[in-house]
Amino acid sequence: MDYQLEAYNFSLPTNLIATNPIYPKEHAKLLVYHNNRITHTTFENLFDFIPKDYLIVLNNTKVLKARLFGYKLSLQSDLVYLQATTHIQQILDSFQSQRKKEIFYHKTLQSSLHLVQIKGRVKIADIFILEGINNIAMQIVGIQENGFKEVIFYSFKDLQILWQLVQNTLEKKNGAYYQAKSQHCCNQDSLFNNHVLHENDVLEILQKYGSVPLPPYIKRKSNIQDEIDYQSIFALHYGSVAAPTASLHFSETMLDYLMSHYSVAFVTLHVGAGTFQPVQTENIIAHKIHSESCYIPHESAKKILESKKILCVGTTAMRSVEWFLQTRQTSGENNIFLHPMNPPQKVKSLLTNFHLPKSSLLMLVSSIIGREKTLEIYEEAIKQQYRFYSYGDGMLIIE
Repeated sequence: MDYQLEAYNFSLPTNLIATNPIYPKEHAKLLVYHNNRITHTTFENLFDFIPKDYLIVLNNTKVLKARLFGYKLSLQSDLVYLQATTHIQQILDSFQSQRKKEIFYHKTLQSSLHLVQIKGRVKIADIFILEGINNIAMQIVGIQENGFKEVIFYSFKDLQILWQLVQNTLEKKNGAYYQAKSQHCCNQDSLFNNHVLHENDVLEILQKYGSVPLPPYIKRKSNIQDEIDYQSIFALHYGSVAAPTASLHFSETMLDYLMSHYSVAFVTLHVGAGTFQPVQTENIIAHKIHSESCYIPHESAKKILESKKILCVGTTAMRSVEWFLQTRQTSGENNIFLHPMNPPQKVKSLLTNFHLPKSSLLMLVSSIIGREKTLEIYEEAIKQQYRFYSYGDGMLIIE
């Protein structure tokens, strides 16, 4: 049964999907599982259940404002507009709403090549003008097997550059050209090299014009409060497009207590958009999990190796620790998939939120305590009206 995807399914009432966090943070519910017993409490009492000899591992990644919107150019007809006007706003005003596409930034592939998701039908060579940023264009130069788009961002001070980009695209619109463009990051287009935006430029644009990438199951627009709520208080390194949600439960008071009473190790795993991709293979072992950039500082690696008991705050921290232990790498792409047939080597304790049915994260929890026990605990959490998912309540598994 543990191999079968359907065995990880459960029914969740929609009213238990949290759309906002609880304040104060200490008042969120906490389900503690220890010695085959369940205790219902709140985060105010979290440290009462964690012995002082544990190493606590935290993921200090920082969430990017990764959601943008853009208008797709209709190359032939818009070329006429570009030749006839000196104001980009005149072109944007002429666009119809169906041209507007949601763009979800994923990560940098190379200095000037980036990976995004785009809602709706698009193709290689399509050009977009970013909403609210009239002097930035984005062009698709590759499409990966999983549907993610490889793109290049351009800046233009005047419409002449944009006109030349469109003209160049119409003249060279073929797959081989754009495949080479993707592989060599525009080196053969010297005309546009000075207008290509590199990683730091793009990250700056995201932080200035992007919005918080709330998970797809939160059916509302993000707001200014989400910029605070959807970021852990110890977040340090930008790179994630989703929060390591167990970390969101920590208040300043809780973090101060943690740092002064426990040994703590920080790791960095940048959560990718693939975290929301469902497992689709009927045999879960056949599932190819997404890879994410991971870094383990030397001091943290030393603590992980020397510690007998480790509590990971969140599934990303646990995947980081187990990836390091299995590969002995401290930097690279982490694609470890933990499930009952591939259990953790060392980590037996975890602080985590409640996860989606049939998700790789639910399988990770099952890798520690077993699938049947995990679903039994989830059934109890639903009965007790725990709030689920990113802004929801938490669960502590303690060895």
